[in-house]
Amino acid sequence: MDRSVLHSRWGTRITAVAFISLTGAFGLNLAIGQFIPPLMGHFGWSLAATSGTVAASTLMWGLAQPVMGRLIDRSGPRTVMTASAALMGLAYLLLAAITEFWQFVLLFGIIVAIGFAGCSSMPASVLVTRWHVRRRPQALAISSMGINAGQLLLLPLAGVLISTFGWQTAFAILGCVMLAIVVPVTWFGARNDPGDVGLETEKTPVPTLAATSLHQALKDPQFWLIGLSFAGCGYSLYMFTTHMPKLAVELGLGTSAAGWLMALVAVCSAASMWATGQWAAKRWGKRRPLLALHLVRVVSFLVLAFAGTGQLLTVAVVLFGLSSFPVIPLTTGLIADRFGGTAMGGILGSTWLIHQLFAALGVLMGGVLHDATGSYGISFLSGAAVLLVSTVLTWLIREQRVAAPQPAMQPS
Repeated sequence: MDRSVLHSRWGTRITAVAFISLTGAFGLNLAIGQFIPPLMGHFGWSLAATSGTVAASTLMWGLAQPVMGRLIDRSGPRTVMTASAALMGLAYLLLAAITEFWQFVLLFGIIVAIGFAGCSSMPASVLVTRWHVRRRPQALAISSMGINAGQLLLLPLAGVLISTFGWQTAFAILGCVMLAIVVPVTWFGARNDPGDVGLETEKTPVPTLAATSLHQALKDPQFWLIGLSFAGCGYSLYMFTTHMPKLAVELGLGTSAAGWLMALVAVCSAASMWATGQWAAKRWGKRRPLLALHLVRVVSFLVLAFAGTGQLLTVAVVLFGLSSFPVIPLTTGLIADRFGGTAMGGILGSTWLIHQLFAALGVLMGGVLHDATGSYGISFLSGAAVLLVSTVLTWLIREQRVAAPQPAMQPS
């Protein structure tokens, strides 16, 4: 078989593995917002306590990112992603049996977070970028649609399971999904890079900075512009996914409806992901679509701040979906294009650390401001303000463009 055809087939296979890993990882991680109301009702925990645990989990995920990045640079993404998916699935099985608050903190706040750090966007992005260069934007966009698939499939499933069988059964079934599907698919389907199957890595069309160490990347102001612009994504994304389900319940829509609203986010996000990866990024690069997405998300948070009806909440959900997860492959692509090299795991992991520090703050502030004011208005206004800062930082980024593949010349 022609080696270029073999490389293409393996590239497609790797993209599919990353897609499935992200489906499971994000499906389980984002479903926690639907567990908060029943956990509060069952144990009598406060919103500040439960959202504080989610914030701690988000922070732990961020702190684990550079460590996972170094492990991936050393051992490859396949082993790290498989072990992390198994850890996440086992933690969800154990969450079904919790009886004390400290158990929730240990299992979700720490163990789930560590597992998520090793099988979510950062390791999946490293895996995909090792296999794709010329078609990197498209491959990252397609694999990142696994995030949307997790929302579309597992979040409504979680809502139905909680409503029908209770939160304990829901935790157990979601854990089994991770162990029975994601773990074997990742281990048997992935390879760390083309060299593992006797193939060569694609040549880079234009030179990148190819930082040989995280230390070199940290000296580049562009790293900080990209990383800090990504912080607004973290703050707003986790404030939304953690607190929107409770806002839906407060508006009288119910837990199951909140799950379907998250599925609507997934549908809108998938459409936007396809448009940015297959069209906008090709035509305008990554920075300008990213700038537009930040502005749309600002509007979504302004609508959320004043949403007093289910109709307004739905409008905000649609706007958020269009501007939510497509930010991830665009930001990852900016990092890969500028710093692609042997230190990619550590560099990308540090970018995610910034994202998660602000994500933890967003989750925490959502709960604290709600408890202080009795509504989510100020919480979501704070998200809009942080996103405005991210928009300005994105405008200042200087993009390192990678040329698209040129068609072969035909003989005359």
